[in-house]
Amino acid sequence: MSKFVQGIFFGLGVGGLLGLLNAPDSGSENRRRLQQYMNENKEAVDNLSRDLKGLQNSLSTLSDEGMAVANTATKDLAESVTEFAQKNQPRIRRVTDSLSKLMDDVEKESEKY
Repeated sequence: MSKFVQGIFFGLGVGGLLGLLNAPDSGSENRRRLQQYMNENKEAVDNLSRDLKGLQNSLSTLSDEGMAVANTATKDLAESVTEFAQKNQPRIRRVTDSLSKLMDDVEKESEKY
């Protein structure tokens, strides 16, 4: 049981006890009211617990779906980069060759002066 739920039960117990100690009503009336109080709070805690489990399931589903989308996007991106590199390899080679030739020409011209 989580500390949060334990804290709720502890708070319910302390609140109920303080209510009994300060109550001006008779014992049977206090017991009836205490039983009603406990039933209402048990229902509230059960609802909270159910909602938290639903939230946990939703977050888990969202996380799983998010990971699937991220994995798909990563794979698609890697494929796009690979395809780009393959398609543009001749262009890259030509640019590299032209750059090398340009550097050689600049070096030859600079040696002249």
